Amino acid sequence: MVVANGCGQREASSSWLAPVPVWGSPAGWAFLRYPRAKQDRGMAAMDHYGGRTAQLGSGKLGGRRSRPRRDQALPLGILGFLLGVGVMGGAWWYSIGPRQTLSLYWLTTANNSIYYVQQERSVRAFDAQEAIRVALEELIAGPRDPHLTTAIPPQTRLLDVRVEGNDIFLNFSSEFTQGGGSTAMMSRIAQVLYTATSQNPGARVWISVEGRALEVLGGEGLMIDQPLTRASFVPSFQLPAEPEAEPSAVSAS
Repeated sequence: MVVANGCGQREASSSWLAPVPVWGSPAGWAFLRYPRAKQDRGMAAMDHYGGRTAQLGSGKLGGRRSRPRRDQALPLGILGFLLGVGVMGGAWWYSIGPRQTLSLYWLTTANNSIYYVQQERSVRAFDAQEAIRVALEELIAGPRDPHLTTAIPPQTRLLDVRVEGNDIFLNFSSEFTQGGGSTAMMSRIAQVLYTATSQNPGARVWISVEGRALEVLGGEGLMIDQPLTRASFVPSFQLPAEPEAEPSAVSAS
């Protein structure tokens, strides 16, 4: 579009000029350039006579574009900083948090007999209940040593752990009862019992499967008398004694 500027010259522009009264101008009015785009309506226009600028729509000379106040973003920055500090502090505290030492009981074979190998493990836990949960979950995951094994099916899930005084209540998924004969079942119970009571050997252990008390284990009908204790378990199942040739292996007694 071709328009005339304040000096009478013709020029191409995407905007149009209109006379607007301006206080303080020698002529009392000035040509202001109105941009066609709506987003440019707030731009400053030049007073062709007085060399002043006028903010369209504001009625003020020498106007400037409004800018967001920096102090409006300050609270969000402080909040983000505090959240970051809190997360880092929590991670740091967890990394150096309280640790407890438990014993995990694995299986090994020697002289055609099954023996239980005790391995100490340091776990992050704030109380005995959490420590038992972590230890049993590692027991279910299996040993790191290829010379050791476990009788607990790998699909087993630990559903719940509760410690009430001298009693330990364990709830496993249905996979805990699957597979193996009576020897495997006895070994399975021994692993759980001795691992759960490694911090308190005199504790009583109650085992449930899917929320129901375990009374019979395996297809051979192995009867489980609860609560289980270290003192009552060994005479009932007659576990083998510790072999002299392997000092690292310990029996369940």
